[in-house]
Amino acid sequence: MLPTVLPGWSSLQTLRSRLSGRLARFSRSDDSASESSSQTLQNKRAFFETDLRYLFITVSMVATIPNYDVHRFERCAQDLLSALNDIVNVDLVEALTALKTAARSTDGFAEEGANLHDLVPLAERYPDLSRLLSLLEASPAHFSLATDQGSSLFILPAGQAGDAVMTSLAEIKDLVSRVLYDANKQPTSLTPPLPTDDDSCTMLGQAAGHQLTAPHRYASSIVNSLFKDIRQRNCGKPHEIKLKVSDEWQTSAREVPLDMFFSCCLDPMAWHEAKCGPIQAAIDEARVDGICAAIQRARDQRRSIHLFVYKDGLFDISDTMPTTPLSAAHYTIETLQQLLDQKALTRITPGDYRSGLVEEKLSSREKAVLALGLARCFLEFFDADVDLASHSWKPEYVFFLRPIQGCGRDRILYISLKPIGTDSAGTKPTQSVGAIGPGHPALLSFAKLLLEIENGEKIPMEIYPQSRANLPTWGEMCDIVERVERDGGGNYLRAVEGCLYLHRALRELQKKAADLPLSECLRKTIYDQIVCNLEVHVNPQNVKRKRQDSVSDLPILKKLSFSPPTPNSNVRLVKTPTARQHHPTNRDDFEIAIVCALPLEFDAVSALIDEIWDEDYGRTWGDPNIYTNGRIGKFNVVLLLLSSVGKVSAATASTNLRSSYPRLSLVLVTGICGGVPFPGAGEEILLGDVIISRHIVQYDLGRQYPEGFETKDTVEDRFGRAPPNIRRLLTMLQTIHARERAEELTANYLLDIQQIVGRKPRGIRYEYPGASQDVVFDSRYQHKRRHSHSVSLKSPKKKMCGDTDSDSLPCEEAGCDFKNVKPRERIKQKQVLEMQGHTKEAQAPSIFVGTIGSADTVIKSAKERDRIASLHNLIAFEMEGAGLWDETPCIIVKSVCDYADCHKNKRWQNFAAATAASATKALLDFYPQRDASR
Repeated sequence: MLPTVLPGWSSLQTLRSRLSGRLARFSRSDDSASESSSQTLQNKRAFFETDLRYLFITVSMVATIPNYDVHRFERCAQDLLSALNDIVNVDLVEALTALKTAARSTDGFAEEGANLHDLVPLAERYPDLSRLLSLLEASPAHFSLATDQGSSLFILPAGQAGDAVMTSLAEIKDLVSRVLYDANKQPTSLTPPLPTDDDSCTMLGQAAGHQLTAPHRYASSIVNSLFKDIRQRNCGKPHEIKLKVSDEWQTSAREVPLDMFFSCCLDPMAWHEAKCGPIQAAIDEARVDGICAAIQRARDQRRSIHLFVYKDGLFDISDTMPTTPLSAAHYTIETLQQLLDQKALTRITPGDYRSGLVEEKLSSREKAVLALGLARCFLEFFDADVDLASHSWKPEYVFFLRPIQGCGRDRILYISLKPIGTDSAGTKPTQSVGAIGPGHPALLSFAKLLLEIENGEKIPMEIYPQSRANLPTWGEMCDIVERVERDGGGNYLRAVEGCLYLHRALRELQKKAADLPLSECLRKTIYDQIVCNLEVHVNPQNVKRKRQDSVSDLPILKKLSFSPPTPNSNVRLVKTPTARQHHPTNRDDFEIAIVCALPLEFDAVSALIDEIWDEDYGRTWGDPNIYTNGRIGKFNVVLLLLSSVGKVSAATASTNLRSSYPRLSLVLVTGICGGVPFPGAGEEILLGDVIISRHIVQYDLGRQYPEGFETKDTVEDRFGRAPPNIRRLLTMLQTIHARERAEELTANYLLDIQQIVGRKPRGIRYEYPGASQDVVFDSRYQHKRRHSHSVSLKSPKKKMCGDTDSDSLPCEEAGCDFKNVKPRERIKQKQVLEMQGHTKEAQAPSIFVGTIGSADTVIKSAKERDRIASLHNLIAFEMEGAGLWDETPCIIVKSVCDYADCHKNKRWQNFAAATAASATKALLDFYPQRDASR
């Protein structure tokens, strides 16, 4: 007979529950200064921590163990618990004991054993582990598992003892992974198979005689069952649910319990934690007296609630589950309304990094993920549950739990759900989902909420329960969206439009699919018009890279994921509709060209190519260019390295490029350039920043008079107007949202190229030189030169900026006086970030869109740079764009490697080339793909 009680496995679940909400964010500590900690041991501890987190956080609790594995599960659980008991951090235990003693003497600490009954079985066999868990309540701090010497719960020993612990952990991790993998291969349903005499699985606590039905929508079915129980028992008090917005129930293939808070009957302002759903436990020991009674019992015992939800009712199984201590005391609650008032959703500025406010603000990606999570909730709860969620799309009903000692980025999202009529207003809408039209209150509220999240400000618009009363507001919001779209929209704005014009898309779908039920039509329309656009916005790379990285090249979490994949990982796999990538058959299949003038520029772009096409696609007769074909993201691209720098080489190559690839829609000139450090309007351009051309000026085309040079400026001499596709792309990049998003993507791609090239044993390195290496001198101060005696005799009239090898020497070696360096605010901010260890943020470039000067002249004079820039309103200088434009309108995407003065050197060239390549790839994420049928 199989055992019905598994003490080891149960104790392991108690350990997991006790650690819930108490672990700090994982980061590897640098113990290089410690003589007692070798690099090998540091790596082992990092792997050990990651495996433990996999077991305690990443995967859901295994509730169904195959019969043939029960004894092995129990043995492995006991082995791991015994190993952990032996490596408990004694120093931490002593510190927590002292803290608890001090708290008891000063504040009257809670009586011993008040909430420790679940630790009694654990204490009998694993006393040190039990004592550690009992002491965690003495401190609100968060702890690491093994990688922080001071606050680690466990100290992994060196040598064979540590290897034995790692082996115990690896064995149970493999078991859990395999069971979850096997479970994921089965059809997902809330209906468990009826038990038979020879059933091959032991359902821990399965209720005999009960059978669940698979709901149309999982989360909304659970919530409806909860409110149905509350209505039937009629406690006389209004109830509200705060539901945790989680990827586990939004995107997972398996049905997992929902985390939530219930409002309490006796105190509507108090909230109690609960986990509700298809939790498998001993139903015969459960209670069936309703939610209100379950809340009261859980409050008395200071523990969370576990509710097993069936189609015909629910069971309180809290007494049969491992005790989960209340974690709410370790969190504070915020509303989205409060964050809007605190300007936490406004654009992050360099000043925010310097002042530390960046920790409180949401980045562009975090705002996008927030919008996507809410949109999936909208899809889940709109339809038949419109009465539950009609109030949920207001900032005051979107909540965040935040660890007391955590930063803003640790916030956990919750939404409010309650039946209409339970609030003070008591207004219940008379509309059904079939009456969807312009001004629908839920759709209009959600559109308004998306705009508020994106802009970071509350929109003062009143929305009424009836659509007809909202028509003026609906029209005003449509006008706002239309005006913003003129400057460039994107998928986020399309999602807002999807809310405003959902009625149109719904009608179109109903015409095409007349047999489809209204609810199905509505859900499909909401997904296509709103959710899908936000998924693409969050994950713009809808075609993933096909690089075959080795195990040693992968981040630590990926190294540990080669066991069968688990369905409940915290890593979201969002499936976005993508155009199928066909292998190009001929040159007509190529839409994008990228042109580089220097080999180092070409190398940087090549490192970011997702796939190389090895076929020889040929070229037209007489074309001397050598092309490289490949794919970047969703585009087939052709790369061209010019034979030399300058306009002539670029013009010749451009003519042949257009001849061989006649269907190109966009040409990008990518590489390095000289920047204007102070372009005006208080702006500062730094080395590594990206310059994108709005216009190109050929400033060396003109007439030389005795009194000076005059640039030609007639209509015939100007470059023609850019094609509509280029104008639209550049207009969009001038919006705050698009530029911020492009900067974020560029920073991410820059990390990619640094990691890709960093893994190679030889070749170019793209490390960030550092803000201290970015100096700009007063334009009147000339670069010092090391004079040899022979040079001085031969060139007595030569000034400090002559054409000698010493001109390329760094200013430190040449002896330049750094008292003449111009102070800049952005440099100070980057230096602060570097001192804080935020290298990624420090090296992240800003993007500027403006006029670029193009000529065959290399500018090495600050005075000449400032004169030309002031005359033509330039922000950068380069040498190829003017040559390409006549034959092929293009966009210049270059990164600043020097300031076009006599102090210029090559220190920043490689990094700038990598930054320009990263910005080029980011730009392609914004560019719409050509219809393959055209």
